[in-house]
Amino acid sequence: MPSEKTDSENRVILIKRTNPRADPERGEYLFEELRDLARAAGYIPVGELTQTRFPDSRYQLGKGKIEELAELARIKRASKVIFYNRLSTIQLFNISEICGCQILDKFQLILEIFAKRATTRRAKLQVELARLRYEVPRARAIVSLVKKEERAGFMGLGDYEDAYEQDLKKRISRIENELESAEKDDESLRAFRHRKGFSLVSLAGYTNAGKSTLFNAIVNESVEAQDKLFTTLVPTTRALDLGGRKALLTDTVGFIEELPHWLVDAFKSTLDEIFLSDLILLVVDVSEKPETILQKLSTSHDTLWDRIQGVPVITVLNKTDLLEASELEAVMEEIGYMAPNPVFVSSKEKIGMKELKAEIIKHLPAWSSYSFTLPNSEKGMSVLSWLYDEGIVHRVEYGERISVDYEARTEIINRIKALELNQKE
Repeated sequence: MPSEKTDSENRVILIKRTNPRADPERGEYLFEELRDLARAAGYIPVGELTQTRFPDSRYQLGKGKIEELAELARIKRASKVIFYNRLSTIQLFNISEICGCQILDKFQLILEIFAKRATTRRAKLQVELARLRYEVPRARAIVSLVKKEERAGFMGLGDYEDAYEQDLKKRISRIENELESAEKDDESLRAFRHRKGFSLVSLAGYTNAGKSTLFNAIVNESVEAQDKLFTTLVPTTRALDLGGRKALLTDTVGFIEELPHWLVDAFKSTLDEIFLSDLILLVVDVSEKPETILQKLSTSHDTLWDRIQGVPVITVLNKTDLLEASELEAVMEEIGYMAPNPVFVSSKEKIGMKELKAEIIKHLPAWSSYSFTLPNSEKGMSVLSWLYDEGIVHRVEYGERISVDYEARTEIINRIKALELNQKE
């Protein structure tokens, strides 16, 4: 576990370049997201800068603005500067030359948060894989720059040899092999759960939408739920009581805008918990501005649609306790086309849980109904006990034989029919 930062280490300057044609309000929303990310990593923003211009190939911003940034960092005694914009290796090097402190971009910041939250071996491997994939395209430039002038603080690189790129690729291959083995174990576990009659339900959505709070409310658990980005990194799975239907609910890592493919790919084994579910609960903070909700829904849909292959999605509109009915209606008029199968809840107040469970049951893989009789004997009672474990017993009447109205997945109904055939033979 990384050690806590000292006061001098956690002071940072935040900076963002905005395209001249960009929407100013959206620019402020993205800057607020950078502030949230910085705080989630344990930093204290002590200064901010923005510039509206097209990107400069050497410095991302204009050189004059970078010199202003260096002066601000010195005055505020900031140990790091964090850019919203993705920086090339050359830009990182050039900016660090002028500022004399460590420079991060948003994606390195996200990796730092992930590293801090990684508590299992798999999560740590996934973080390491993402970091290595981030560095591979930069490897040759890094070696060239380090040879040109050793920079101890530059990305924390130290002294790299020419074999750096090959070493990265070998380490990536080793981690991929280990994670692939873990994915096979997951596939076996999912298959086992399905055989035992469990439907698999996953929580998904933009980070900080309230997924973990909803998880606690619907399964009566108490997993960590904080007002921070990426609180959930390691998936948590618990049994979900649906009145006879057996289901497992998994809380997963949140999405965020503009996540690069190398980061999504590194967390494939975690995200598979979503992609391979029977049903997805897409959680949305409905108290936000409609345009913000639409953007977050768009980000979530972009992450999901190509991978879920027709899995049904329920849009869980969370934090409804913060809105009046008329306000909620107005929001839905604007976002409804992006919110399939909407359900309104307040996870914090535990409002709407009954309605959500009913909607979940409605969209789970269909079960079959069947009426039959069992011998009124010790063997018949043993079969009846097994039936209670595998499905829903709607009616039982005891007479010369035991009459049962039953609902279960198809394979269980087929096994009952096979038992009936055996009794007749």
